[in-house]
Amino acid sequence: MDGKIAYFDNAATTFPKPECVYAFADAFYRDCGGSIGRGGNSLAVAAGEIARQAKVNMRRLYNAPNREIVFTASATDALNRILLGLDIEEGCNIYVSPFEHNAVTRPINHIGKSRGAQIRLLPFDKTTLALNKEALENTFATEKPSIVAITHASNVCGAVLPVQEICSMAKHFGATTIVDMSQTAGLLDLDLEKPDIDFAVFAGHKTLYAPFGIGGFICRRGAKLKPVLFGGNGINSIEQDMPDDIVQMEEIGSQNVYAIAGLKASTDWILEQGLESLRKKESASGETLLTHLRSHRLVSIVANSMECERIGVVSALFDGYSPDEMEMILGRYGVAVRSGIQCAPYAHEFLETLPAGTVRFSVSALTTESDFEMLERALGAIDEG
Repeated sequence: MDGKIAYFDNAATTFPKPECVYAFADAFYRDCGGSIGRGGNSLAVAAGEIARQAKVNMRRLYNAPNREIVFTASATDALNRILLGLDIEEGCNIYVSPFEHNAVTRPINHIGKSRGAQIRLLPFDKTTLALNKEALENTFATEKPSIVAITHASNVCGAVLPVQEICSMAKHFGATTIVDMSQTAGLLDLDLEKPDIDFAVFAGHKTLYAPFGIGGFICRRGAKLKPVLFGGNGINSIEQDMPDDIVQMEEIGSQNVYAIAGLKASTDWILEQGLESLRKKESASGETLLTHLRSHRLVSIVANSMECERIGVVSALFDGYSPDEMEMILGRYGVAVRSGIQCAPYAHEFLETLPAGTVRFSVSALTTESDFEMLERALGAIDEG
Protein backbone atom coordinates (compact mmCIF):
# COMPACT_ATOMS: atom_id res chain seq x y z
CA MET A 1 0.00 0.00 0.00
CA ASP A 2 1.38 3.40 -0.99
CA GLY A 3 1.18 6.33 1.38
CA LYS A 4 0.87 6.65 5.14
CA ILE A 5 -2.46 5.69 6.71
CA ALA A 6 -3.69 7.24 9.95
CA TYR A 7 -5.55 4.25 11.32
CA PHE A 8 -8.65 4.99 13.41
CA ASP A 9 -10.52 1.72 12.90
CA ASN A 10 -9.13 -0.29 15.81
CA ALA A 11 -12.62 -1.35 16.93
CA ALA A 12 -12.78 -3.44 13.74
CA THR A 13 -9.27 -4.84 14.25
CA THR A 14 -6.20 -3.41 15.93
CA PHE A 15 -3.46 -2.24 13.59
CA PRO A 16 -0.58 -2.35 13.78
CA LYS A 17 0.08 -5.35 15.99
CA PRO A 18 3.19 -5.40 18.19
CA GLU A 19 6.18 -6.36 16.04
CA CYS A 20 6.80 -9.42 18.21
CA VAL A 21 3.45 -10.86 17.10
CA TYR A 22 4.36 -10.76 13.41
CA ALA A 23 7.85 -12.15 14.03
CA PHE A 24 6.88 -14.98 16.37
CA ALA A 25 3.79 -16.14 14.44
CA ASP A 26 5.68 -16.19 11.15
CA ALA A 27 8.72 -17.99 12.54
CA PHE A 28 6.67 -20.55 14.44
CA TYR A 29 4.44 -21.32 11.48
CA ARG A 30 7.48 -21.82 9.23
CA ASP A 31 9.41 -23.96 11.70
CA CYS A 32 6.77 -25.76 13.79
CA GLY A 33 3.52 -25.57 11.83
CA GLY A 34 2.16 -28.98 12.79
CA SER A 35 -1.49 -29.75 13.53
CA ILE A 36 -2.61 -29.52 17.15
CA GLY A 37 -3.66 -32.86 18.65
CA ARG A 38 -2.92 -34.82 15.49
CA GLY A 39 -0.28 -37.34 16.45
CA GLY A 40 2.85 -37.48 18.56
CA ASN A 41 5.34 -36.14 16.03
CA SER A 42 7.51 -33.23 17.11
CA LEU A 43 5.70 -30.61 15.00
CA ALA A 44 2.27 -31.58 16.35
CA VAL A 45 3.64 -31.59 19.90
CA ALA A 46 5.18 -28.14 19.42
CA ALA A 47 1.88 -26.77 18.10
CA GLY A 48 0.01 -28.25 21.03
CA GLU A 49 2.45 -26.70 23.48
CA ILE A 50 2.01 -23.25 21.94
CA ALA A 51 -1.76 -23.60 22.30
CA ARG A 52 -1.33 -24.63 25.93
CA GLN A 53 0.91 -21.64 26.63
CA ALA A 54 -1.59 -19.27 24.99
CA LYS A 55 -4.30 -20.63 27.29
CA VAL A 56 -2.06 -20.21 30.34
CA ASN A 57 -1.60 -16.56 29.34
CA MET A 58 -5.35 -16.02 28.98
CA ARG A 59 -5.93 -17.50 32.44
CA ARG A 60 -3.29 -15.16 33.89
CA LEU A 61 -4.83 -12.13 32.22
CA TYR A 62 -8.24 -12.84 33.71
CA ASN A 63 -7.42 -14.38 37.09
CA ALA A 64 -8.99 -17.62 35.95
CA PRO A 65 -6.63 -20.45 36.91
CA ASN A 66 -9.52 -22.87 37.36
CA ARG A 67 -11.40 -22.06 34.17
CA GLU A 68 -11.39 -23.70 30.78
CA ILE A 69 -10.26 -21.89 27.64
CA VAL A 70 -11.89 -22.95 24.38
CA PHE A 71 -10.40 -21.78 21.09
CA THR A 72 -12.70 -21.06 18.13
CA ALA A 73 -12.23 -19.30 14.80
CA SER A 74 -13.65 -15.99 16.08
CA ALA A 75 -15.80 -14.36 18.74
CA THR A 76 -18.81 -14.72 16.43
CA ASP A 77 -18.11 -18.44 16.17
CA ALA A 78 -17.85 -18.68 19.96
CA LEU A 79 -21.09 -16.76 20.59
CA ASN A 80 -23.00 -18.95 18.15
CA ARG A 81 -21.71 -22.13 19.77
CA ILE A 82 -22.67 -20.89 23.23
CA LEU A 83 -26.08 -19.39 22.45
CA LEU A 84 -27.20 -22.19 20.15
CA GLY A 85 -25.74 -24.82 22.48
CA LEU A 86 -27.75 -23.85 25.55
CA ASP A 87 -30.95 -25.61 26.62
CA ILE A 88 -33.60 -23.00 25.93
CA GLU A 89 -37.22 -23.55 26.93
CA GLU A 90 -40.12 -22.00 25.04
CA GLY A 91 -41.09 -18.65 26.50
CA CYS A 92 -37.85 -18.15 28.45
CA ASN A 93 -36.44 -14.64 28.76
CA ILE A 94 -33.15 -13.68 27.09
CA TYR A 95 -31.84 -10.29 28.18
CA VAL A 96 -29.39 -8.24 26.14
CA SER A 97 -28.12 -4.68 26.36
CA PRO A 98 -29.12 -2.04 23.80
CA PHE A 99 -25.47 -1.98 22.63
CA GLU A 100 -25.11 -5.51 21.26
CA HIS A 101 -23.31 -6.54 18.09
CA ASN A 102 -25.04 -8.72 15.50
CA ALA A 103 -22.82 -11.58 16.71
CA VAL A 104 -25.21 -11.67 19.69
CA THR A 105 -28.45 -10.29 18.28
CA ARG A 106 -28.69 -12.46 15.18
CA PRO A 107 -28.29 -15.75 17.08
CA ILE A 108 -30.84 -14.67 19.69
CA ASN A 109 -33.20 -13.49 16.96
CA HIS A 110 -32.96 -17.00 15.50
CA ILE A 111 -33.54 -18.50 18.95
CA GLY A 112 -36.54 -16.27 19.49
CA LYS A 113 -38.13 -17.39 16.25
CA SER A 114 -37.19 -21.06 16.39
CA ARG A 115 -37.60 -21.76 20.11
CA GLY A 116 -40.14 -19.17 21.22
CA ALA A 117 -37.80 -17.27 23.53
CA GLN A 118 -38.60 -13.70 24.56
CA ILE A 119 -35.91 -11.11 23.83
CA ARG A 120 -35.78 -8.28 26.39
CA LEU A 121 -33.59 -5.19 26.70
CA LEU A 122 -31.73 -4.21 29.84
CA PRO A 123 -32.71 -0.67 30.97
CA PHE A 124 -30.10 2.02 30.29
CA ASP A 125 -30.49 5.80 30.41
CA LYS A 126 -30.39 7.30 26.91
CA THR A 127 -28.45 10.39 28.01
CA THR A 128 -25.97 9.17 30.60
CA LEU A 129 -25.91 5.55 29.34
CA ALA A 130 -26.02 4.46 32.98
CA LEU A 131 -27.75 1.24 34.01
CA ASN A 132 -31.09 1.75 35.77
CA LYS A 133 -30.52 -0.72 38.60
CA GLU A 134 -33.91 -0.30 40.24
CA ALA A 135 -35.72 -0.90 36.96
CA LEU A 136 -33.54 -3.94 36.27
CA GLU A 137 -34.26 -5.47 39.67
CA ASN A 138 -38.00 -5.01 39.11
CA THR A 139 -37.79 -6.43 35.59
CA PHE A 140 -35.81 -9.49 36.70
CA ALA A 141 -38.30 -10.09 39.51
CA THR A 142 -41.32 -10.00 37.20
CA GLU A 143 -39.75 -11.49 34.06
CA LYS A 144 -37.18 -13.97 35.35
CA PRO A 145 -34.02 -14.09 33.22
CA SER A 146 -32.91 -17.41 31.76
CA ILE A 147 -29.99 -15.99 29.77
CA VAL A 148 -28.21 -12.64 29.97
CA ALA A 149 -25.87 -11.90 27.05
CA ILE A 150 -24.11 -8.54 27.23
CA THR A 151 -21.19 -6.73 25.67
CA HIS A 152 -18.45 -5.45 27.96
CA ALA A 153 -18.12 -2.27 25.88
CA SER A 154 -20.02 -0.81 22.94
CA ASN A 155 -18.32 -1.03 19.56
CA VAL A 156 -20.29 2.08 18.49
CA CYS A 157 -19.82 4.66 21.25
CA GLY A 158 -17.29 3.04 23.59
CA ALA A 159 -19.52 2.87 26.68
CA VAL A 160 -18.30 0.33 29.23
CA LEU A 161 -21.12 -1.66 30.79
CA PRO A 162 -21.17 -2.84 34.45
CA VAL A 163 -21.17 -6.47 33.36
CA GLN A 164 -20.03 -7.97 36.67
CA GLU A 165 -22.87 -6.23 38.51
CA ILE A 166 -25.49 -7.20 35.92
CA CYS A 167 -24.35 -10.82 35.89
CA SER A 168 -24.35 -10.95 39.68
CA MET A 169 -27.96 -9.74 39.72
CA ALA A 170 -28.91 -12.27 37.05
CA LYS A 171 -27.31 -15.11 39.00
CA HIS A 172 -29.78 -14.53 41.86
CA PHE A 173 -32.39 -15.82 39.42
CA GLY A 174 -30.30 -18.73 38.15
CA ALA A 175 -29.59 -17.21 34.74
CA THR A 176 -26.80 -18.28 32.42
CA THR A 177 -24.56 -15.25 31.88
CA ILE A 178 -22.48 -14.47 28.80
CA VAL A 179 -20.14 -11.50 28.39
CA ASP A 180 -18.85 -10.47 24.97
CA MET A 181 -15.34 -9.10 25.56
CA SER A 182 -14.59 -8.54 21.87
CA GLN A 183 -13.80 -4.86 22.44
CA THR A 184 -12.08 -5.27 25.82
CA ALA A 185 -10.13 -8.54 26.09
CA GLY A 186 -6.51 -7.53 26.69
CA LEU A 187 -7.58 -4.00 27.64
CA LEU A 188 -9.98 -4.04 30.61
CA ASP A 189 -9.68 -6.17 33.72
CA LEU A 190 -12.43 -8.64 34.63
CA ASP A 191 -12.22 -11.20 37.43
CA LEU A 192 -13.42 -14.37 35.75
CA GLU A 193 -12.68 -16.60 38.71
CA LYS A 194 -15.82 -15.19 40.34
CA PRO A 195 -18.94 -17.28 39.59
CA ASP A 196 -21.04 -14.42 38.18
CA ILE A 197 -19.95 -14.88 34.53
CA ASP A 198 -20.50 -18.30 32.97
CA PHE A 199 -19.01 -17.60 29.54
CA ALA A 200 -16.63 -14.77 28.58
CA VAL A 201 -16.00 -14.47 24.84
CA PHE A 202 -12.86 -12.97 23.30
CA ALA A 203 -11.71 -11.92 19.82
CA GLY A 204 -7.98 -12.35 19.28
CA HIS A 205 -7.58 -9.77 16.53
CA LYS A 206 -8.86 -6.76 18.46
CA THR A 207 -7.46 -5.58 21.81
CA LEU A 208 -5.60 -8.86 22.27
CA TYR A 209 -3.45 -7.75 19.28
CA ALA A 210 -3.36 -11.23 17.73
CA PRO A 211 -3.95 -12.12 14.05
CA PHE A 212 -7.32 -12.86 12.50
CA GLY A 213 -8.62 -16.40 12.89
CA ILE A 214 -8.49 -16.95 16.65
CA GLY A 215 -11.20 -16.29 19.22
CA GLY A 216 -12.90 -18.32 21.88
CA PHE A 217 -14.41 -18.32 25.33
CA ILE A 218 -13.51 -18.77 28.98
CA CYS A 219 -15.89 -20.87 31.09
CA ARG A 220 -16.06 -22.82 34.31
CA ARG A 221 -14.78 -26.38 34.34
CA GLY A 222 -17.63 -28.81 33.79
CA ALA A 223 -19.71 -26.34 31.76
CA LYS A 224 -22.09 -28.09 29.37
CA LEU A 225 -23.31 -27.14 25.91
CA LYS A 226 -25.00 -29.11 23.20
CA PRO A 227 -22.73 -29.54 20.17
CA VAL A 228 -23.49 -27.21 17.28
CA LEU A 229 -20.65 -28.43 15.05
CA PHE A 230 -19.50 -32.01 14.66
CA GLY A 231 -16.19 -33.49 13.55
CA GLY A 232 -12.81 -34.82 14.54
CA ASN A 233 -10.67 -33.63 17.42
CA GLY A 234 -7.91 -36.23 17.33
CA ILE A 235 -9.22 -37.93 20.51
CA ASN A 236 -11.13 -41.25 20.69
CA SER A 237 -11.73 -41.15 16.95
CA ILE A 238 -13.66 -44.44 16.84
CA GLU A 239 -16.53 -42.96 18.90
CA GLN A 240 -19.19 -41.24 16.75
CA ASP A 241 -20.88 -39.22 19.49
CA MET A 242 -19.22 -35.95 20.39
CA PRO A 243 -17.39 -36.00 23.76
CA ASP A 244 -19.00 -34.40 26.82
CA ASP A 245 -15.87 -32.48 27.76
CA ILE A 246 -16.47 -28.95 26.50
CA VAL A 247 -12.93 -28.37 25.20
CA GLN A 248 -12.79 -31.68 23.33
CA MET A 249 -16.31 -31.10 21.99
CA GLU A 250 -15.70 -27.58 20.72
CA GLU A 251 -12.10 -27.69 19.47
CA ILE A 252 -12.78 -29.72 16.36
CA GLY A 253 -11.11 -29.63 12.97
CA SER A 254 -7.60 -28.42 12.27
CA GLN A 255 -6.96 -25.32 14.34
CA ASN A 256 -5.34 -22.14 13.07
CA VAL A 257 -1.81 -22.66 14.37
CA TYR A 258 -0.54 -19.37 12.92
CA ALA A 259 -3.24 -17.38 14.74
CA ILE A 260 -2.76 -19.30 17.99
CA ALA A 261 0.99 -18.63 17.83
CA GLY A 262 0.17 -14.96 17.30
CA LEU A 263 -2.13 -15.01 20.34
CA LYS A 264 0.61 -16.59 22.43
CA ALA A 265 3.03 -13.84 21.37
CA SER A 266 0.50 -11.04 21.85
CA THR A 267 -0.51 -12.20 25.32
CA ASP A 268 3.16 -12.52 26.27
CA TRP A 269 3.49 -8.87 25.23
CA ILE A 270 0.33 -7.79 27.10
CA LEU A 271 1.45 -9.52 30.28
CA GLU A 272 4.88 -7.87 29.97
CA GLN A 273 3.36 -4.43 29.37
CA GLY A 274 0.58 -4.88 31.95
CA LEU A 275 -3.14 -4.37 31.42
CA GLU A 276 -3.10 -1.17 33.44
CA SER A 277 -0.29 0.33 31.38
CA LEU A 278 -1.97 -0.51 28.07
CA ARG A 279 -5.30 0.81 29.35
CA LYS A 280 -3.65 4.12 30.33
CA LYS A 281 -2.12 4.50 26.86
CA GLU A 282 -5.38 3.66 25.12
CA SER A 283 -7.34 5.97 27.42
CA ALA A 284 -4.94 8.85 26.79
CA SER A 285 -5.32 8.34 23.04
CA GLY A 286 -9.10 8.25 23.47
CA GLU A 287 -9.04 11.60 25.28
CA THR A 288 -6.79 13.06 22.59
CA LEU A 289 -9.21 11.83 19.94
CA LEU A 290 -12.16 13.47 21.71
CA THR A 291 -10.23 16.75 22.05
CA HIS A 292 -9.49 16.83 18.31
CA LEU A 293 -13.04 16.01 17.30
CA ARG A 294 -14.66 18.47 19.72
CA SER A 295 -12.48 21.33 18.44
CA HIS A 296 -14.04 21.27 14.96
CA ARG A 297 -17.27 23.06 14.18
CA LEU A 298 -18.87 20.47 11.92
CA VAL A 299 -18.43 17.59 14.38
CA SER A 300 -20.90 16.43 17.02
CA ILE A 301 -20.09 13.54 19.33
CA VAL A 302 -22.73 10.84 19.71
CA ALA A 303 -23.53 10.06 23.38
CA ASN A 304 -21.42 13.05 24.40
CA SER A 305 -23.08 13.14 27.84
CA MET A 306 -22.29 9.58 28.86
CA GLU A 307 -21.26 9.29 32.49
CA CYS A 308 -19.97 5.73 32.42
CA GLU A 309 -16.41 4.66 31.71
CA ARG A 310 -15.55 4.53 28.02
CA ILE A 311 -12.95 2.87 25.85
CA GLY A 312 -11.30 4.62 22.90
CA VAL A 313 -14.24 4.25 20.54
CA VAL A 314 -16.06 7.45 19.50
CA SER A 315 -18.95 7.90 17.10
CA ALA A 316 -19.46 11.28 15.48
CA LEU A 317 -21.74 13.04 13.02
CA PHE A 318 -20.61 15.74 10.58
CA ASP A 319 -22.98 18.58 9.76
CA GLY A 320 -23.85 18.56 6.07
CA TYR A 321 -22.32 15.16 5.33
CA SER A 322 -23.61 11.62 5.57
CA PRO A 323 -21.42 9.14 7.48
CA ASP A 324 -20.57 7.30 4.25
CA GLU A 325 -19.59 10.55 2.53
CA MET A 326 -17.37 11.50 5.44
CA GLU A 327 -15.61 8.14 5.47
CA MET A 328 -14.74 8.66 1.81
CA ILE A 329 -13.56 12.24 2.38
CA LEU A 330 -11.39 11.28 5.35
CA GLY A 331 -10.01 8.42 3.30
CA ARG A 332 -8.77 10.88 0.69
CA TYR A 333 -6.64 12.44 3.43
CA GLY A 334 -5.31 9.02 4.47
CA VAL A 335 -7.51 8.68 7.56
CA ALA A 336 -9.13 5.26 8.02
CA VAL A 337 -12.44 5.17 9.91
CA ARG A 338 -15.65 3.11 9.79
CA SER A 339 -19.01 4.58 8.78
CA GLY A 340 -22.53 3.19 8.93
CA ILE A 341 -24.13 0.79 11.40
CA GLN A 342 -20.96 -1.10 12.48
CA CYS A 343 -22.96 -4.37 12.72
CA ALA A 344 -24.81 -2.97 15.77
CA PRO A 345 -28.36 -1.87 14.83
CA TYR A 346 -29.59 -2.17 18.44
CA ALA A 347 -27.02 0.44 19.50
CA HIS A 348 -27.91 2.83 16.70
CA GLU A 349 -31.61 2.53 17.45
CA PHE A 350 -30.90 3.30 21.12
CA LEU A 351 -28.59 6.22 20.21
CA GLU A 352 -31.10 7.45 17.58
CA THR A 353 -28.60 7.39 14.74
CA LEU A 354 -30.54 5.22 12.31
CA PRO A 355 -30.75 4.78 9.38
CA ALA A 356 -27.38 6.23 8.29
CA GLY A 357 -25.37 5.41 11.41
CA THR A 358 -22.25 7.32 12.37
CA VAL A 359 -18.61 7.91 11.59
CA ARG A 360 -16.70 5.77 14.09
CA PHE A 361 -13.18 6.62 15.21
CA SER A 362 -11.30 4.13 17.39
CA VAL A 363 -7.81 4.14 18.84
CA SER A 364 -5.53 1.57 20.44
CA ALA A 365 -2.58 1.62 22.81
CA LEU A 366 -0.38 1.83 19.69
CA THR A 367 -2.04 4.89 18.10
CA THR A 368 0.70 7.42 17.39
CA GLU A 369 1.16 11.18 17.42
CA SER A 370 1.58 10.97 13.64
CA ASP A 371 -1.92 9.47 13.37
CA PHE A 372 -3.37 12.44 15.23
CA GLU A 373 -1.40 14.93 13.13
CA MET A 374 -2.89 13.45 9.96
CA LEU A 375 -6.38 13.45 11.51
CA GLU A 376 -6.04 17.11 12.51
CA ARG A 377 -4.94 18.11 9.00
CA ALA A 378 -7.93 16.29 7.53
CA LEU A 379 -10.42 17.83 9.97
CA GLY A 380 -8.95 21.29 9.36
CA ALA A 381 -9.32 20.90 5.61
CA ILE A 382 -12.93 19.74 6.04
CA ASP A 383 -13.68 22.79 8.20
CA GLU A 384 -12.37 25.06 5.44
CA GLY A 385 -14.70 23.40 2.96
